[in-house]
Amino acid sequence: MPTMDRRDFIKGAGAVLARMALPRIPPPMDPLWSTAPPAPLGRITTWQWQGVYSEPTHKSERVAWKTKDEVIPLYASVLGEAPWPNNPTWYQTAKGFVHSGYVQPVENTPSTEVVVAVVQPGFWAQVCVPIAEVRWQPAGRYVALKLYYGTVYRVVNAVADADGNWWYQLQEGVTYSPGPYVPAWSVRRVPPEELAPISPGHPDKRIEISITTQTLACFEGETMVFSTPISSGTEGAATPRGEYRVLYKRHTSRMIGGEEENRYDLPGVPFPTYFTRSAIAVHGTYWHNDFVRRHSHGCVNVPSSAAQRIFRWTDPVVPYEAFRVDATPQEATRIVVI
Repeated sequence: MPTMDRRDFIKGAGAVLARMALPRIPPPMDPLWSTAPPAPLGRITTWQWQGVYSEPTHKSERVAWKTKDEVIPLYASVLGEAPWPNNPTWYQTAKGFVHSGYVQPVENTPSTEVVVAVVQPGFWAQVCVPIAEVRWQPAGRYVALKLYYGTVYRVVNAVADADGNWWYQLQEGVTYSPGPYVPAWSVRRVPPEELAPISPGHPDKRIEISITTQTLACFEGETMVFSTPISSGTEGAATPRGEYRVLYKRHTSRMIGGEEENRYDLPGVPFPTYFTRSAIAVHGTYWHNDFVRRHSHGCVNVPSSAAQRIFRWTDPVVPYEAFRVDATPQEATRIVVI
């Protein structure tokens, strides 16, 4: 694919990158009680205001409020007093501590590559900044949609606006036909090697999902090769127990459902692996960071990096160019929910 080199791209994007730069003030860190944060920044994911407290407990003084889509610095990850069972992790930020449950760890690493001639059917791209703003036309006046860090889309076209800034047109993950445009610097191309299969065709793969412990483990024979915390379905929308096989897999999905106050619309859900006819899947999650507590409408929420690994490891293999691949009984990885 023809690309624009770094020098040419920075000429058009330098001003944007400068505006996105966030100050970082290294705080003192005590290795006895804190560890490095999972990312340098965090995005507030919920409309419910999140408090910043003087200590990692809701019983301490509240010193600030944070609102949806605010991006805050993360200085440390700290074990404190859990506001609800199973998640005692807090993040140290400016002025105090915020509970991790509704803080998405994010990077702010704008892409310096532009694919100026997109070869069909396109390429997969992942949002690489906290929030990417989508417009229906390149440099359009109105923001149509916000896309969040780690979400995945297929890029099907590249267009330069009147000022020479490049925009990517997106398809799967947001629309089924060529749709809106996003600034090229706000997504990074995911190369095929990052989606290459892991242990393809291994004769004895299985996934074990425990609703009780809220964990998922991948096995090859009796050897566990990967595990991750999960969030399964809530009461009234529980993840069904039983034995299943992978039915189909997609690189991405826009998940829409629910009713009234429970309605949801989630573009770019990363790497769903479906295992029931009612479209229950293991998939990446960017709307909360509260794993080991039930959150979903039946699916199995996992961190997006874990979803990518599970997508690559399970059979069937999904070719890079494909959007969806259906499994045959002979090749489908077994999934046991207990």
